Amino acid sequence: MPSRRSRSRLDYIRGMTTQLPPPPPSPPFSVQATAPTQLASVGSRIGAALLDGLLMIVTLFIGWLIWSIVLWKQSTSPAKKMLGMTVVDANTAAPATIKQMVMREVVGKWVVGSVTVVVTLASLVMLWATPRRQAVWDYIGTTVVVRR
Repeated sequence: MPSRRSRSRLDYIRGMTTQLPPPPPSPPFSVQATAPTQLASVGSRIGAALLDGLLMIVTLFIGWLIWSIVLWKQSTSPAKKMLGMTVVDANTAAPATIKQMVMREVVGKWVVGSVTVVVTLASLVMLWATPRRQAVWDYIGTTVVVRR
């Protein structure tokens, strides 16, 4: 029969093996990480496209172009900014980079979209047909449009 002292050592050792280490510390608070996001609706995407067209006319295109390039750093366009939408990376949900915005806006919308009207019409259909409401230029830039 083990002595009282050896029994207490056994209980101590058993207690050590059954205790789990403390959890790791929480990451620092980040407003961006906790900001709620949801996919922008098809109607708001179409509305933003129409508003961008109107802004192009009112600012004689050059004003809209400069305004757009400035806003690409904020992962948005003039109309999206006015309507509370932003563009995020489709894989990480982080704000879209300038490279992604250039691929999306310049290559996707202006180069590919203006080559043929079919691409623009296909993008309109894709807004309803794809689960993340992505158009052709969203796939080119690997992006998704969300509301914040």
